[in-house]
Amino acid sequence: MGMSLLAALALAGLPGTSANDQARLTQTVESLFHPYSISPSRRAPAVWERPIWSRETAALIARWRRVAPRDEVDDLSDGDWLCQCQDWDEHAFRLTIVSRRVDAPRHAVVEVRLRLARRESVSARLLLRVENGAWKLDDLIARDYPAGLKAALRRTIAEDRKLR
Repeated sequence: MGMSLLAALALAGLPGTSANDQARLTQTVESLFHPYSISPSRRAPAVWERPIWSRETAALIARWRRVAPRDEVDDLSDGDWLCQCQDWDEHAFRLTIVSRRVDAPRHAVVEVRLRLARRESVSARLLLRVENGAWKLDDLIARDYPAGLKAALRRTIAEDRKLR
């Protein structure tokens, strides 16, 4: 998933970030979705187990995992959060970075479109922040998470606690 010349030119115009920061932002987004384009036998761990999350989001994920039911699925454990799916075709998968915006130093919003299969695609807005010199995914706004993944985590934690 190399960066095209057009994407490089668009990214170069982002105000307030160095060319190195801009390139790392693109590399981070591409690496988030790389597991969807490789063989199932080499796929990454579950998205909630990957070290891609900001500290705040990682803390919410840890709280969710502590209260999530072990013998059944809840609202967050029945699919992959990033692709908003259960299955995809690694041969058809394509990531398109639709837009990028650096809102403030160390914060970015990236709109993506994902082709999951020949005739199936989804879109998402990624909210990223720089922590310890690396871009981390702070929130995800998408069809399955219209108020954001962090809001879904908080809601699901509360619901799972009621079931205990």
